[in-house]
Amino acid sequence: MKQLLRYCFVLCSLAFAGVAVAQDRTVSGKVSSSEDGSGLPGVSVVIKGTSVGTATDANGTYKLSVPANATKLVFSFVGFLTKEVDVGGLSALNVSLDPDTKMLSEVVVTGYGSQNKKEITGAVSSVKGDVIENLPMQSFDRALQGRAAGVLVQAANGVPGGQVRIRIRGTGSITAGNEPLYIVDGVQINNSSNADFVSSNPLGFLNPNDIESIEILKDAATASIYGAQAANGVVLVTTKKGKAGKTNFNLNYYYGSTSPVKYMNVLNSQDWIKVRTEAIRNQNPALSEAQARTSALTGIRLDGGLSDAQIAALPTYDWQRAAYKQGGVQNIELSANGGSDKTTFYISGSYNKQDANVINVDFERATLRMSVNHKVSNKLSFEQSINLSTISQKGTFGSPNGGSFLGSPYFASPLIIPTNPIYNEDGTYFGTPQAGGISGVLNQNILLTAETNTIRNVTNQAVGNFKLIWSIAEGLTFNSFFGLDYRVIKGEYYADPRTADGFAVRGRLTNENEQSMNFTTNHTLNYNKTFARDHKIGTILGVEYRNDVRESWNQQVTSFATPQFRTANGGATPQSASGFWTGYKRAGVFGRVNYDFKGRYLLTATLRYDGSSRFGANQKFGFFPGVSAGWVISEENFIKDKVSWLDEIKLRASYGATGNDQIGDFDSRGLTGGGFNYIGQAGIAPNQLSNPNLSWEKNVTTDIGIDLGFFNRRITATVDYFDRQSKQLLLNQPVAWTSGYGDITANVGQMYNRGWEFGINTTNLTIGDFTWKTNFNISLLENKVTKLVGSDTVLASNTSVRVGHPIGAVYTAEYAGVNPATGRPMWYDINGNPTYTPRNPTDFRVLGSSFATRFGGLTNTFAYKGLELLIFFQAEYGRKVANGQSSFLSENGGRLFNTLQEVYDRRWTTAGQLTDVPRPINGNAEVRGNGATGGSRFFEDASYIRLKQLSLSYNLPNKLISRAKLASVRVYAQATNLLTFTKWSGYDPEFLDTGAGNNGVVPQSRTYNFGINIGF
Repeated sequence: MKQLLRYCFVLCSLAFAGVAVAQDRTVSGKVSSSEDGSGLPGVSVVIKGTSVGTATDANGTYKLSVPANATKLVFSFVGFLTKEVDVGGLSALNVSLDPDTKMLSEVVVTGYGSQNKKEITGAVSSVKGDVIENLPMQSFDRALQGRAAGVLVQAANGVPGGQVRIRIRGTGSITAGNEPLYIVDGVQINNSSNADFVSSNPLGFLNPNDIESIEILKDAATASIYGAQAANGVVLVTTKKGKAGKTNFNLNYYYGSTSPVKYMNVLNSQDWIKVRTEAIRNQNPALSEAQARTSALTGIRLDGGLSDAQIAALPTYDWQRAAYKQGGVQNIELSANGGSDKTTFYISGSYNKQDANVINVDFERATLRMSVNHKVSNKLSFEQSINLSTISQKGTFGSPNGGSFLGSPYFASPLIIPTNPIYNEDGTYFGTPQAGGISGVLNQNILLTAETNTIRNVTNQAVGNFKLIWSIAEGLTFNSFFGLDYRVIKGEYYADPRTADGFAVRGRLTNENEQSMNFTTNHTLNYNKTFARDHKIGTILGVEYRNDVRESWNQQVTSFATPQFRTANGGATPQSASGFWTGYKRAGVFGRVNYDFKGRYLLTATLRYDGSSRFGANQKFGFFPGVSAGWVISEENFIKDKVSWLDEIKLRASYGATGNDQIGDFDSRGLTGGGFNYIGQAGIAPNQLSNPNLSWEKNVTTDIGIDLGFFNRRITATVDYFDRQSKQLLLNQPVAWTSGYGDITANVGQMYNRGWEFGINTTNLTIGDFTWKTNFNISLLENKVTKLVGSDTVLASNTSVRVGHPIGAVYTAEYAGVNPATGRPMWYDINGNPTYTPRNPTDFRVLGSSFATRFGGLTNTFAYKGLELLIFFQAEYGRKVANGQSSFLSENGGRLFNTLQEVYDRRWTTAGQLTDVPRPINGNAEVRGNGATGGSRFFEDASYIRLKQLSLSYNLPNKLISRAKLASVRVYAQATNLLTFTKWSGYDPEFLDTGAGNNGVVPQSRTYNFGINIGF
C-alpha cells in the first residue's frame, strides 16, 4: 500500500512538473531598427493583455518568461511603430521595428522646448537637415535659400564661406540690425561678422551636415519669448544626437570643381583703339582721325604712328580668363553615434575646402563635434555638446579693407585695356611698379597683386553647452542651461613691395587680433498636465542672462628687407597700433502657457520682461507679450471622419510684440573718447551726447494663417497673411549746435512690412516603386517707410530712405535715351520733357527699389527604388540695383577702360540713328547728366530664376552591400547654379547692395561634385 501511495505521489509530482513546464517557457531574441539593423535598447516587450514584460538591453536583446497560453508579444519604443508578433511555440523571436515617421515629422522645436506640429498656433517654418545635406555651401544660412516661405536669403557675394543676409518677413529697421537671432542647440550665437580682410560668415563654424533640423520662428507671438532680441525672427538649429543601440559609423566624401558662371564679352585691341579714337574726336572735332588715333595710341603707351596693318596685328590679352579660374571642392566627414539606454553619444569630424572662381580666394575648415546625453537616474539627466572649428580664408586686393575694389581681379579683369600683356616674354609679370605699371586707369597688374600679396583670415571658434534636467515630479521638470560661444579672429594683410600698394614703403603688414566671448545661461521650470482627459496644459517659467564682450587690437609696420620675411619683426618702421573693448549685458524673465482642449481649440500666451545695458537709464527694461490661438476644424464632430479626403483644417491667429536691440553697445551713453592729443600729450574729449530715454525698436506683428491637408496628406498647404509694424525706429535726430553736438540717437521712425506666404507640398504620383513629390513656396511682400525725423520725408544720411516708399528707393533722373540728331544722352525733367542736364533734386524721382517684393523656391523629387533625382529652382523678383561695373564697362572709350562688345555695337555713330547708347565722348562729361551719373540708365532689374540644385543619387541594394557588412551605401552627383534666367547684364544678380552696386563683388560659382556616403 505504501509503495502504491509512493508511486502515485511520484506520478502526480511528475504531472505537476510537466504542467509547470508546459505553462512557462523562455523566449529570447533581438529587437532592431528596420532602417539600419542596429539593436534598440529600452524597447518594451510585454505579453499582450498583461502587465508582464521586460525591456531590451544596450544591444537590443531581451529574455522573457512566457506562459503557454500567451499568443502575442507587444514591442513598443518611442519614435517607432508598435508591433504585435505571434509567439506561438517559439523560443527565439527576433523583431524589426519601423520608425514612426508621422510622429517624428510632427515634432517641431520652438522657444525653450518643442511642440507637436498640430499644437502650434504661430508661424513656424521647418527645414530638415537632409534637405541641405552635402550642398557645397559652408554655412547653413546660405543653404536655406528658397526653402522656407517668408525667409529671404541673399548671399553678399560668391566667396566660399562669405557673408549671407537673411531677412524674415522683410526689413524691420533702418539703422539698427536686421539679422535674426541664431540659436544652435540653445546657444545664442554672436552673428557679427568682424573679420576685416575677407568676407567671413560667423555661422560657418558649424558643418551643415551635422544639422538635424532648422526651425524659423516668424511671427511675433512665437518669437516674443526671446523678447528684445527677436524683432527680426529667430532661427533655431538642432544638431544631430546619438541614438541608443550599437555604434553606427558614417563616412561621407565628395569632390568636385567650381567655375565661373559667366564671362563678359569685351572689346579686342583693335575695336578698343577705334572707339577710343572716336571718343577723342567727338570731344575735339578739330582733330583729324589720324591725330585722334595717335592720341589714343600714345595714351596706352603704344607708338602713335602705327599703321593699320600694325594695329590689326596687335594681340588681345584676356585678363578675365587669367583672373577667373576653375577651382576645387572637397569634403570628408566621419561620424559615429550609439549608446545604451543610459548614455547616448554623437561624435563627428569634418574637413572642407573650396576655391572661389577667382584667383587666390578660398575657404578651408576643420570641425570636431561631440554630443553626450546621460541619464543619471529616473529623476536626473544631463546633455552636453561642444563644437570646435578652425577656418582659414584667403582673399585678394579689393576684399573688405584690403584695398579699393578698382584693384580687385574680379572687378578689374574685364576693364583692363586689352593691349596690356599679362606676362613678359621671360614669364615674369608685366607692368610692375618699377616699370611704371600697365596702361589705363587700372594701372596695376592684378595677377601680380593677387599672387604676391597675402590677405588671410583665421577664425578659431568653440561653441558648447551643458544642460541639466531634473524631473521633480510627474509633469514637472527643471532645466538648467549654460552656453558659450567663444571666437578668436586673426587677420593678416601683407602688401608686397613688388606691388603698387607696398612699393613706396617697401612692404606693409597689417595684423588684427580679435576675440569675443558670448555667455548665455537660462533656467526654466516646465509643467505639463492633462486634466479630465480633454484639457491639456503646458507651462514654462524661466530666467535668462547673456553677457557678450569683444576686444581687439591691430598694428601696422612697413619697410621690409625682403618679401620672404612677412612677420611684424621683419619690418623696420612701426606705423600704428590701436585697440578697443566693447560689450553688453542682457537679462530677462519669461513665461508661456499652452492650452489644448480636445485637440480642437488651442491657445498660447507668452510674456517676456527684458533688460539691456545698451539702452538709456530710463528705458532699460521692456515688456514683450504675445498671444496666439488655433482652431482645428478637422477635429470637430461635424467634419471628422465624415469627409474622407480631408485630413486637416487648422485656423491660426497671433499677435505679439518683440524688440530690437541690435545697436551700438554705448549708443545711449554720453561718451568721452581718446585721440585728442596736444603737444605730444594724450588728450580726451566728449564725443557723444547721452540719451537716457533711448529705448528698443519695437515690432508688432499680426498673423492669420491656415494649415490644410488632403487625401491622406498627399497634399498639404500653409497660407499666412502678416502685418509687421516697426515702431520707435532709431534715427539720428538733430540737436541745437549750441549743445556742442550735431545730433542724438532717438526713437522716432516708423515702417511696415505686409505680405502673404504660401507653401504647398504634394505627392503627385505613386506608381509601384516610382514617386514624384513637389515642394513649392512663394512670398509676396510690401515694405513702406511711414515716418522719419519730425516732418522730414527723406533721411539726410541716406536718400534711398524716403517716406511713402520702400526702403532702398532708387531716387535718380529717369534716362530718356539718345537724341538721334546729336548722339547725346537725355533724361526726363519734372514735366516729362527730355533734357541734357537734369537737376537734382528737381528732376529726380523714385524709380524702384532694391527691396525684393517676391521670392520663393520649387523642388521636384523623383524616386524609383534606390534612385532619386532632385531639381530645385530658386527665384527672387522686384529688386532694382545699380550695376556699377556695367557703368564702367559702358564708357565706350570715354576713359581708359575696356568696353562691352554689346555697348560698342549699339553706340551712336551717325545722325538719325535710333539707339539707347550715346556717342563716345572723351572724359564722359555728356553721359554724367549734370551729376546724375547716368541716372536710371545703369539701374537694372536684378530679378532672377535660378536652377539652384540638380542632384542624382542612388542607394545600393541591401543584398549587395550586406556582403561587405555595410549598413548603407549611397553615391551621388550634383550641380549648383547651373542656369540663371535674368535681365541683369553683369556677372551675377545675387549680391548685397551696400551703396556701390556690384562693384568689387565676387560673383557666384557654378559647382559640380560627386560623392559617396557609407554607413557601417
